[in-house]
Amino acid sequence: MKAELQKFREYLDYIERHYDNVQKAWELINKKCSNDFKFIYDDYVWNCIDSNIKAHDLSKLSKEEFTQYRQYFFPVNDESKDKDLFLSAWDNHKSKNPHHWQNWTNDDTLNSYDQLIYFIENIVDWVAMGFEFGDTAKSYYEENTGDINLPDWAVELMYKIFNCIY
Repeated sequence: MKAELQKFREYLDYIERHYDNVQKAWELINKKCSNDFKFIYDDYVWNCIDSNIKAHDLSKLSKEEFTQYRQYFFPVNDESKDKDLFLSAWDNHKSKNPHHWQNWTNDDTLNSYDQLIYFIENIVDWVAMGFEFGDTAKSYYEENTGDINLPDWAVELMYKIFNCIY
């Protein structure tokens, strides 16, 4: 039981660090890119992104994700990783968090503002993950570009953001 609680706490600590890193990444983009991007000065877009950032990845605490993610990434002792449970949690996570590129790039009902809002949150998420794992969003994208299908406008904007912050 003690080992279970320890892994539970470790996963909660990870979620908290990720949330904090997302806030830092958003602050960094605002600070470093403020002279280069209209979205920072567009109140509607900025406030939508800011609101999303404040609620970023809350579904990780849900019954559909928490235990499944904890079990997969923070297993207790010899606990086996259940890939099917993890994939189910990942599918739920993507469906509840439209900032994942798999959503906003494949949803024809989104207008250009919504795509921009989710795209920026996607980049913020990648920057935050770089903080956690000691690399950059740019290196993550370049190492995984064959698996990530972004529209041309997003790739162009993403590299402009990378040039501002790195």
